[in-house]
Amino acid sequence: MIKIRAPELYRDSGAYEARKRQSLRARYIYGLIFFATNLLAWFIRDYGAKLLGGLHHIPVCGAGDSKCFRSGGVLRVSLGCFIFFWVMFATTFGTRKLQGVRNSWHSGCWTLKFLVYAVSIVTPFIIPNIFIQLYGYFSFCSL
Repeated sequence: MIKIRAPELYRDSGAYEARKRQSLRARYIYGLIFFATNLLAWFIRDYGAKLLGGLHHIPVCGAGDSKCFRSGGVLRVSLGCFIFFWVMFATTFGTRKLQGVRNSWHSGCWTLKFLVYAVSIVTPFIIPNIFIQLYGYFSFCSL
């Protein structure tokens, strides 16, 4: 197996400090993403049925039913958040050095990551309700 190695960054170099700041900034951005997801779950729980009534045309949501809102909506957003952060964990696991390839994915490529985030948040809204209930059961049992 061929291993690609990036050039070494020395601690006293300006490039090292820039990468370190970029990595720290990424942690704050991930925290903001998590916060925004919590706000989205709250919005869908309390106001989703009124403002997003068009979702009743999706077979998963059902006509006149509120399975995509209230606790079901929170579970769907929670599953989307879980999917996004699991993908991020799986793709950056084992990152140890600032000059590593996985660190550049962890600290950059924000346009692509926001696309992955949007897909991971929308996907649970097309998953049948039985899978959302199972996710809710297992996530509740893990507490």
